[in-house]
Amino acid sequence: MPSPCGRRCLLVACVAYGLFANHWARDSLGALEVPLESDAPYSLSARRYNALTSLYFLPNIGVPILAGVLAHRFGAAATYAAFFAIAAAGNGLVGASVAAGGGGAFGLLLVGRALMGIAYEAVDVLPIGFVSPRFRDTWTALVGLLNGVNRLGSVTNFLLEPLLYRAGGLPLALSVPSAVGASGLLTALLAWRVDASLSRADEAAAQRAEEEPLRTSLRSLPRVFFLFLLGGACVYGAVVPFWFIGAKHLQSRFGMPLATADALLLLPEGMIALVAPPFGLLMDRRRWSLTKRLYWSAASLAPIPVALLLLAWLGPAGGAPALAPNVTTLAAGNSPPPAAPNLLAPALATLVLGTGYAFAQNLIWASLTLVAPPKLLNLCSGLTGSSLNLLPSALPLLFFGANSSTNLTTLAAVGAVGVAAYSWAAVESTARDRPLLPAAATVAAAAPLTAAPDGDDFEERLDALVEEAVQGERPRRTAGGGGRAAGATGGEDAPLTR
Repeated sequence: MPSPCGRRCLLVACVAYGLFANHWARDSLGALEVPLESDAPYSLSARRYNALTSLYFLPNIGVPILAGVLAHRFGAAATYAAFFAIAAAGNGLVGASVAAGGGGAFGLLLVGRALMGIAYEAVDVLPIGFVSPRFRDTWTALVGLLNGVNRLGSVTNFLLEPLLYRAGGLPLALSVPSAVGASGLLTALLAWRVDASLSRADEAAAQRAEEEPLRTSLRSLPRVFFLFLLGGACVYGAVVPFWFIGAKHLQSRFGMPLATADALLLLPEGMIALVAPPFGLLMDRRRWSLTKRLYWSAASLAPIPVALLLLAWLGPAGGAPALAPNVTTLAAGNSPPPAAPNLLAPALATLVLGTGYAFAQNLIWASLTLVAPPKLLNLCSGLTGSSLNLLPSALPLLFFGANSSTNLTTLAAVGAVGVAAYSWAAVESTARDRPLLPAAATVAAAAPLTAAPDGDDFEERLDALVEEAVQGERPRRTAGGGGRAAGATGGEDAPLTR
């Protein structure tokens, strides 16, 4: 039996592979939109394709909450394995759909994607409940590592799916990600076993036994948590639908072939794989506060609406109208060849979108353990997972039409709402956290402002001491006459008031 340290590392490796497999399988249809609409046995209409997208995300409006409740009752690792079994069944049906003919192919694809969607977000959020307690001091850095690994699944999808399609058509392009997705069940079962062995040696089981009733604890959730949920929902709502409509939009508006459009869609996911690990390490090393993370979330999300508007309405080189349809749709005979696609403008806009999303998405999971009460971590993880899937589920059904530029404009508006939500949450967090700094409270108790005749000078010095406390430094003792108290006092912490 490996040492406890070895078992913790094995646990992380199992979760990392499961996330990689889950995300490759999730994004497989996004790289194949045009073939799914043109090739047998599917020949999907645009409406049916959008229905597949919505059906995948729709269950995750409520299922992650159920997963959080089940994890609260039965343990996060056991619940994680159960949901991965559902995902494996869905992947099996998607793989089987390629062998079916006629309407049976679409039916199997629909049911398979629905099962995968039921499990998708639960598989993503449940590891927080059984991994984070074992890596408290390095959790933010670990979030960056896991984010990088799971996004490699999406990058692998957009990189390999066009190659698989050219090599074996839709049967091969759908079967490979389905097999990879189903294989994640093996590592999920192993993670469950490893967690069980670790639980006998640590206090996780005792912590679960001491948890308060859910109904009582939910009333204590602060407003900043719900603003955090709204901001996260807008991050995913602005970007995730773009994965499923972006390839076709880039082909039709900018005249790109399928492989080029799919390569550009590597950028949002590829930037996460590049940014998340070092960014998580930076947050851990600098001990970023929740307030700072929320301000960074707003700043990271702000460029995304701009990038979406550029992609929506930016025309080809020279300001000409949008390019003619892709060469594959041109009529035979005397039709002129299409103009060379303008790659620079959409590539830069997609790079900006991907970079902003890389930071904003990583900050969601890096901030969750700070904004959620520890005893409600499983349930708050479920609430977060539900909020992240609300808009990706609803937007394609309720607001998307045939005009992809209008659809991208809708996504830009969602992103703008998210910037406002994160900014408000940061203000709320500042007001809530400032009185709770133990070092600052000690300073306030030691040097009451009402006793200082030169109050302006004292306030400046007190602000400097509070800033030192925020940065994790030991506050200096204040000394002097004129009514200033020398030294620090023990006893209860007093609130810092101005």
